[in-house]
Amino acid sequence: MTVTHPAPSVSVIIPAYNAAAYVGQAIDSVLASRDAAFEVLVIDDQSTDDTWQVLERFGNAIRKVLAPKGGPYKARNLGARLARGTWLAFLDADDEWAPDKLVKQLALADEQTSLVYTDRFNIGDCGRVQPRQSDGVQLWEGDVFEPLLLNNFITLSSVLIRKSWFERLGGFSEDHVGVQDWDLWLRSAADGGLVKLLREPVTRYRYHAQQMSNHQDTRAAEREAVVRRALQSSRGRQVSWKVARQALANVWEIGACQTALSQRSKAIRWYLRAARYWPWNFQLYKGIAKCCLGRS
Repeated sequence: MTVTHPAPSVSVIIPAYNAAAYVGQAIDSVLASRDAAFEVLVIDDQSTDDTWQVLERFGNAIRKVLAPKGGPYKARNLGARLARGTWLAFLDADDEWAPDKLVKQLALADEQTSLVYTDRFNIGDCGRVQPRQSDGVQLWEGDVFEPLLLNNFITLSSVLIRKSWFERLGGFSEDHVGVQDWDLWLRSAADGGLVKLLREPVTRYRYHAQQMSNHQDTRAAEREAVVRRALQSSRGRQVSWKVARQALANVWEIGACQTALSQRSKAIRWYLRAARYWPWNFQLYKGIAKCCLGRS
């Protein structure tokens, strides 16, 4: 007699590369989830540390896959293809969840909801970042296309997305680098996907010191490319000139803020680039002045 098990409502996908220091804590936080039917898929992207040994300690509590090396977004797409759940949840290997995250997100979702995300606590090397995301960033729900053009406020490790929507959108882009999550949220919103926000900080997002300095040129260029692709969509062509220009300016202001401490001359160039798109943002000139005075 063949025993069949009901499909979980949520498939939790964790990409891992050389994540031995944190991935066990991430998995433990998922396994502590209350009142939700879920499975955990960990995709090891050819780690060279002890990541696989850490995964083996969890036995049958997780599904682990050793994937060809391709980066975190290919790993997430592979996990989505293997997933059996109605919903997909993504968790980075160094982030963590509160035990009631999934059940509270599922309770918020209705038939019109394509995606549910949460507020978050910032942990680790946060520097000048606020402890809670919503203390420094406005979070939106419903039709989020225009506010999302201006800033990616949706934390990847907080997202619960319908698998049907994920598949309809073709998953994460594998042709671009660095900001594929923002690209997917924009494509979803442009296609009419409605978003719900769980205003409790049930996601813990870990900052690393190197995050703010590595590959800034590539990331800034890719952020602009994401905005331009979104503006070229049928929905994007409907936004005002003002919103479009502010969105492009914000790309370079964000990059300037992130490089101001370590590369002031580059930060000044990027502030000026932002000003070419939207010269009425006086914070740009304050940023330039601080760089010139060495006070960033």
